[in-house]
Amino acid sequence: MSMQGSDLVIPDVALWAMRHRLTRQQAIFVEAYRQDFDPVKALRIAGFAGRDKKALAMKLLNQRNIQAALKARNEELHCHAEEMREEVLRWAAQMLKADLNDIFDPHDRPRPVAEWPVVWRKGLVRSVQVQSNPGKSTKVVLQIKIRDRLRFLELLMRHLGMLGPRIKRKEDKKLLAAARAAQKNADRMALRKP
Repeated sequence: MSMQGSDLVIPDVALWAMRHRLTRQQAIFVEAYRQDFDPVKALRIAGFAGRDKKALAMKLLNQRNIQAALKARNEELHCHAEEMREEVLRWAAQMLKADLNDIFDPHDRPRPVAEWPVVWRKGLVRSVQVQSNPGKSTKVVLQIKIRDRLRFLELLMRHLGMLGPRIKRKEDKKLLAAARAAQKNADRMALRKP
């Protein structure tokens, strides 16, 4: 897929480009360079002409205003990543704390899916199957498959550096064993629900 300069221009490009006194071509060069850190490719996408493209690209990268623009755009990206990190951690906490009773009414009948908490509708439930046996006594069987929260917890802990990359310490093994036992208990309870 070939990128065009117009593909990289975003609505506020004029504002940050003006802040760093960049031309439209230079702003496109900055955005293209941030995509894959290839200065020659960024030069081509921005539409710069010249014989020695590598030398021209390096000349552009050494300009103070382009360096400042790259630094500012990278800081914006870093701030956005931190905001997303906090959101992901909140979502993970909701997934790990979700209670199976949230999807059942006080009479142990499943609630309509529209009444389920968002974390159940958009993350924890892998699939829902409804089977009914037509006849005199119509019996409806609801089968809910839940995501493996233990695996999710393990991946999250590994990502946060709480588990070593390959070698697990004794404490980690104890924690995982306790989490597996809790998961098995939750699975047994889920099977008992009608």
